[in-house]
Amino acid sequence: MKKRTAIATVIATAVSLCLSSCSREDRFNVVSYDQETQTIFNISIARNTKTKTKAEVKTTKSGLIKPTLAETRIVSGYSSEKTHAFLDSRIAFGLVGVDNDTKSVMVDNQPVFENNGVRTANLITSSLSSGSMRVSAFYPYASSVSYHTDGSYAISFTPNDIKKGPLASNTVYMRCDQEFETLSLQFHHISNSIGFKVCDITDDEQLKGLMHVRKVVLHGMPTEGLFVVDGENSHWVPDAKRRNIDFYEGDDPVKCGVESAEFMGADKLSEAREDCYRAYVVPEELKEGKHYVEVFFDVDEFDYEGTHYRGAKGQSQIISLSGVIPDDELELGLQYTFVLGMNIYTVYRPIEFSASVEDWEVKFNGRVLDYDNE
Repeated sequence: MKKRTAIATVIATAVSLCLSSCSREDRFNVVSYDQETQTIFNISIARNTKTKTKAEVKTTKSGLIKPTLAETRIVSGYSSEKTHAFLDSRIAFGLVGVDNDTKSVMVDNQPVFENNGVRTANLITSSLSSGSMRVSAFYPYASSVSYHTDGSYAISFTPNDIKKGPLASNTVYMRCDQEFETLSLQFHHISNSIGFKVCDITDDEQLKGLMHVRKVVLHGMPTEGLFVVDGENSHWVPDAKRRNIDFYEGDDPVKCGVESAEFMGADKLSEAREDCYRAYVVPEELKEGKHYVEVFFDVDEFDYEGTHYRGAKGQSQIISLSGVIPDDELELGLQYTFVLGMNIYTVYRPIEFSASVEDWEVKFNGRVLDYDNE
C-alpha cells in the first residue's frame, strides 16, 4: 500500500490549565495509513478556565500577607487573542494522533520543529480508519512515550525537560477523509513554577539593613515524573522523583520594607521579576518534614545605644513549606513565589514566611507576558 504524507502547519503558544485522572499502561499497535490530509493547526492563547482556590489574606504587623480560609473563584475563559509563541524555536514538541475508534496510534510521537516561524509535521492518515483521530502534543519533545489501550499516553519528563516548565496541549479531533482541515491546538503549563522574594522587616530604624542572605536551598521537591495525556483527565502519576534545588548563593544585603522585597536570582537579588530564578516541579501536596526551605544568612556587626555588637555569621533556618498555601496543595499550572521576611531578631526567631499565588501569565502595560517561556 503506497503511503502519502500530509503537511501540518503549526504555530505554537503556551498557557496554563489544570488536568487530572488515570489509565492503563499497555502499549497498542502503531498503524500506517494512506489518506492524504493537509491540516492547519490554529494556535490561540487559552486562559485558565478551571475553578481554583484563592486564600483570603490578612496582614501581619510586618506587612507580610498570611493565608487563612480558602474561597473559590472562576478564572476567565478562553481567549482567541494571538501572541508570539512561548516555545523555544530550537526545541521540538511531540505530536501524537490516535484513531478515535480503534485507539491505534496514527501519529507516533513525531517531533515537530519550527522553520521560518512555523512548525510543520508530516501526518499520515487514512480513509480505512474510523474516519477521525484524536491529536495532542507536548513540549519539550521527549523520546520516552508509552501508549495505553484507552488511547491515552504517558510521557516521562526529566529535570532537563522541566527546566523551562513542560507543556501539554488540549486534545482535538480531526477527520481523516478530507483533503484539508483546520484545527485549534492550545498548549498549557502542566508543572508548578516556584521562586523566592526576600525583604528585611526589622522595625527599629537603627537596626535596619544589617541582613545578608547567603544561600537558599529548597528540599524534597519533585522534579521529574510521568505525565499521562488523557484530555481533560490528564494528570501526573504520584511518587515523582525528587531532589534538592539550590535557588540562590551570593552575599547581597537585604533591602528594608515589604514594598522593597527583591526577587532571588541564581546569585543576586533584583527588583526585576524577569531576573527571578524559578524552578519547575511536579504538583503534589506539601507535607511537614518532606518539603522545606533552608536559608543561610549573616547579620552585620553594628553599634546600638553605645554598645558594639559583633553580628552573626553563618546562621541558618529550616522552614516548612506546609501551612503556607491553601490546602497545602501545589495546583497544576500556577506560579508560587515564597516570601522570606527577615529581621535582626531572625538569629533566634523564625523567619516570617508567606506565599504569593499567581496565574502563569503576567500582565505588563496591557500586554500578556510569560517570563518563564519567552
